[in-house]
Amino acid sequence: MLQREYIVKRIKSLPEESLEEVVDFIEFLESKRKRLSIVKEDPLSKTIGICEGPSDLAEKHDKYVYG
Repeated sequence: MLQREYIVKRIKSLPEESLEEVVDFIEFLESKRKRLSIVKEDPLSKTIGICEGPSDLAEKHDKYVYG
C-alpha cells in the first residue's frame, strides 16, 4: 500500500472531532515547506551568521561605523 493511501485510510478512520487537528497539522507542514523554500531561494540567507559583532550592532550601527 502506498504511503498516501495509508494516510487516507487512517484519516478516514478518525473521529470527526480529530479532523480539525489533522487540517491544522497539514497547514503547519505547508507553511514550513514554504518558509524553507523561501530561505533556499534567498541568496542573502546564505550570508546570515557568517560574521560576528556586538549584539546591538543593528540598532547602533552608526556609532560603530562613525564613532
